[in-house]
Amino acid sequence: MRLAPIISLPLCFLPLLQAEEISLGEGGKITGTIESVSADQQITIKSPLSPQPITILGKSFSAVTFDRQDSAEKNSAPNLLQLKNGDSLPVTIKKLEDQTLSFSTQWADQLSIDRSQIDALFFGTSQNLALYSGPKDKEWQLNNSWKFENGLVSSGYGAATRKFEKLPDRYIIRFHISWVGTAGFKFSFANNTDKTTEASDCYYLQFNNAGLELKRQATGGKKHTSLAAFNEFTPEQLEENEMLVEIRVDKPNRQLQLSVNGKELRKNIVDPIETGATPSGEFMSFACTSGNNDRHTIDQIAVSSWDSNSTDAHLEKRTDTKNDILFDLESNRSSGALKSITAGDKEPQILFENPHDPSPHPLPASQVAIIYFSGAASEAKKPPYRVELLNDCLLQVDSFRISAGKLTVTHPLLGELEIPTTLVTKIAPQS
Repeated sequence: MRLAPIISLPLCFLPLLQAEEISLGEGGKITGTIESVSADQQITIKSPLSPQPITILGKSFSAVTFDRQDSAEKNSAPNLLQLKNGDSLPVTIKKLEDQTLSFSTQWADQLSIDRSQIDALFFGTSQNLALYSGPKDKEWQLNNSWKFENGLVSSGYGAATRKFEKLPDRYIIRFHISWVGTAGFKFSFANNTDKTTEASDCYYLQFNNAGLELKRQATGGKKHTSLAAFNEFTPEQLEENEMLVEIRVDKPNRQLQLSVNGKELRKNIVDPIETGATPSGEFMSFACTSGNNDRHTIDQIAVSSWDSNSTDAHLEKRTDTKNDILFDLESNRSSGALKSITAGDKEPQILFENPHDPSPHPLPASQVAIIYFSGAASEAKKPPYRVELLNDCLLQVDSFRISAGKLTVTHPLLGELEIPTTLVTKIAPQS
């Protein structure tokens, strides 16, 4: 599920170009800035059409739409909570205990709901956070064989190196490379030194006439371990002499993914435990491994966090409503009972029991994609109003009012909620 970004400016600072639009009956509409909405949904709006605020009677509107096109703050909630009544909330899970799930949202620190009202809990739903975009002049360490020319450009043997701030446990690296002459390069990452000729713990991707290969380098034991080789993928296959590379690194689970030109070459590349601790260095480097007459240009380098769990697992469909169902990152399915969610040292720990493993060990949240909760969908009567928030949040509420930049709603399961109007995208009566 793709999540929209959000903005945190107070409503009074929004320009009129971002004004709210109130849709009226029979196709009418009025645009302006809402000053207030009373408990009986009487709307007071400041509009360029009138020197005085305009009041719209509660039953006259069919929708209130808030312009959030320029919103730029990204969703950071690691979970998406779906309720049996159809509501959806980006949340941060705290614990599941005594049949009650406790969680927080961007607009409320302490909320809870009975597990019988939960349909599904998605993990790893926060948006990827951009950590770096470049290259830019003078920010990479270049030896005499490299120069900056709207990208990193090689003219012979040598390396271009950069130190990055500590990377998260799960991250994505992308770059575009093109060449003139013979293709031959080596990209090292998670390296603990900028000395590319020294032994170190890192990963590296090499590409030449022999093909494409991802390898693990270690200072102890076996020095070089091939993780994934594509001998048939050679420069001759690329008529345009260029490729877009994407590498995804999941350190906690010791897995990598590799894509080239938008095509996934391998999804589950495992770094065996025998190679030692997962590389966590701060250096990345590009090295030319072909001749002095060959030219490589590297641009569109991007590094971001990787906070979304397996897309494949999220596409899995519920097949059982009598039991809880857990899908892990590899889309493996377990049917049984979710016993608890507790806080761990680094991340929540999930205890899930199934008939084949009656004494399970807690599972880190980073290894889980979805948990479906047992029980059928709700058959309760729909509340009269529908409130949509940024980041695909949907709340069905019994009543609402707006005052001083706050939307206050009465939710049939969560009680009274107070939400900044800067997060609201639409309010409408239920059809």
